[in-house]
Amino acid sequence: MQKTLEKILKIIIGISFVIPLLVLPKMYIFPFIVPKIVYFRSLVLIMLGIYLVLLLTNFQKYRPKFSWVNIAVLGFYLSFVVSTFVGVDWYKSFWDNHERMLGLFTITHYVVYYFIINSVVRTWEDWKWLLRTFLLAGSVVMFIGLLQKYADPNILLNKGSDRVSSTLGNAIYFSGYGLFLFFIGSLLALKEKIKEKGIELFSMEASWFWVEIVLSLLGLWGIFGGGTRGALVGLIVGFFVLGLVYFFTLKEQKKLKQIVLLSFVGILAIFVVLFINRKTDLVAGIPAVGRLLNTDVSSTNTRVMAWGVALDAWQEKPVWGWGPNNFYYAFNKYYNPQFLEYGFSETWFDNAHSVIMNTLAVQGAVGLVLYLSIFILVTIFLIKKYREGKIDVHILAFTLAFLWAHLISISTVFENPTSYLYFFFFLAFANSFLLKDDTQNMKKNKAVSVPWSIFVFLVILLFVYSTDVNAARANKFTLNALQKVMAGQQSYEEDYKKALSIPSPHVDDIRNDTARVFTDIIAQVLKDSKVNNNWQIIEPLYNQAKDNLEENLKLHPEDIRVSLQLAQLKIYAAVSSQNTQLLEESEAILKGTLELSPKRQQTQYMIAGVQENLHKYDEAVKILRESIDNDPKIANGWQQLESLYNVMGETDMAKALQEEALNRGIKF
Repeated sequence: MQKTLEKILKIIIGISFVIPLLVLPKMYIFPFIVPKIVYFRSLVLIMLGIYLVLLLTNFQKYRPKFSWVNIAVLGFYLSFVVSTFVGVDWYKSFWDNHERMLGLFTITHYVVYYFIINSVVRTWEDWKWLLRTFLLAGSVVMFIGLLQKYADPNILLNKGSDRVSSTLGNAIYFSGYGLFLFFIGSLLALKEKIKEKGIELFSMEASWFWVEIVLSLLGLWGIFGGGTRGALVGLIVGFFVLGLVYFFTLKEQKKLKQIVLLSFVGILAIFVVLFINRKTDLVAGIPAVGRLLNTDVSSTNTRVMAWGVALDAWQEKPVWGWGPNNFYYAFNKYYNPQFLEYGFSETWFDNAHSVIMNTLAVQGAVGLVLYLSIFILVTIFLIKKYREGKIDVHILAFTLAFLWAHLISISTVFENPTSYLYFFFFLAFANSFLLKDDTQNMKKNKAVSVPWSIFVFLVILLFVYSTDVNAARANKFTLNALQKVMAGQQSYEEDYKKALSIPSPHVDDIRNDTARVFTDIIAQVLKDSKVNNNWQIIEPLYNQAKDNLEENLKLHPEDIRVSLQLAQLKIYAAVSSQNTQLLEESEAILKGTLELSPKRQQTQYMIAGVQENLHKYDEAVKILRESIDNDPKIANGWQQLESLYNVMGETDMAKALQEEALNRGIKF
């Protein structure tokens, strides 16, 4: 029975590799994220149930074993827990939103996944088949990317983009996945040891070797197909680590060492030539390479600016940080007005776009040190195992190459459900070589307790239903409601009420999404001059949206997106109902919002607009002047102030302002 349960666990581990393929656009909002997370978490809970039964049969055999890497992983996880509950918004840290779903609750599943794998997968033969399975499943993702690139760029909502995203929904995720597949495919091919086994290169016995070579190259193409600079830099670092390992381990093979050295020189020379010619159409057009060589790394790059915000935020909360998934709050407080120079879309960051800087901001120095210690400890102890003769050079080289390549690749982006999947799996693979083999002194297995097994699986099923099935159902009903309301169907209310009634941890997202759609519809009704008595149409939508947003402000009082949305909603309602009290309520909300993000121009523009309608001209002039002082390069503040002066009848001041703006190079 014990062996059967072990096999089932390994099969489920293999099934988990199919998770990146899940995309269900007709069933879920955020179809690239929600199905992946809910199915992964459900699989892990099932794995946990089986694992608990195995622990009862032989605790010594299946318990997590000691290794310093395990201690580091556990330490990082505990720091995540502490930061969650001492941060700004524990609810957001614990659950995250359903656009990412990477809160503490989900991270717990990944950590459980890691420890279970390390407890049941022990032999190279098992690892080999799991790695092959991951490679095969991942190659389907890469193949779909090929179809998007060369057959139909609109497949799976790719929207005609040159940078493909396949089933992952983001080109960054696609390139990172390709990086992983390239390294594990290459490792597997080398471990086939064709020559050492005397196998003919083109025989059937060598078929796996060729499959692994081809699929690793497909992963390599994925790095360029996604066009992600971070993944390309990671690849370069990975090659560098490979070269270093082989250079220092091939002590008596001078020719091979010379080849490694010449390869370094050759790659460096190619890079220099490409960099010199980076502005040419030929080099600029090379996927990923052109973007990397022409990257703006100055302080005016919005990502670099976001890193500066992360540093400012860290100095306020240096030990435990602002809490996972709370970078958004830190960004608002330390918002740099220069972000608006790149458009309103660049003024909202919920992540520092760097795992290093983001971890520093949201988990503080403790979290960052523990996170980096995972990579450092794997490196130290794998080198130690190699020197003891317990692992071969290929395991050492490719394990270290991928782990450091991965760290570098996400140093300019962020983790995602797929990257966490292959990272924790590969980390378990690396750690497996560091665990002591104590199977010789194992106690005899106990019989599987049927009552205990039934109890465990009933509890697991309860967890699956309450945390994953419910979340999926609520998300699906929300999508149905939004589709119906946008199509003008009154029957949306049934789905809408069902979505809110289901006990989903993401009910705040459901309220936000529905309120946003209701607000958009209200705006369209107001624009339609043919609609008479539009307040009768708007009022029920307004009341539903208002109630939703007010509920969310109770849960997330510092979420300024909710405040801005509520303020805008009240402005629309005031216009429709001719109720100035709603304008005053909107002004009060906006002033509170400005306290949370003092230099955000969007809020200043909205306040000034409301104050203009309330005839509070002096206050409106003052706040628009502040917006201009925050960053004089932004035309919006100048234009709105000029318009305000004209409304006030101060035409001379309006002309003087326009002249001042033109002298500063502002184009209206």
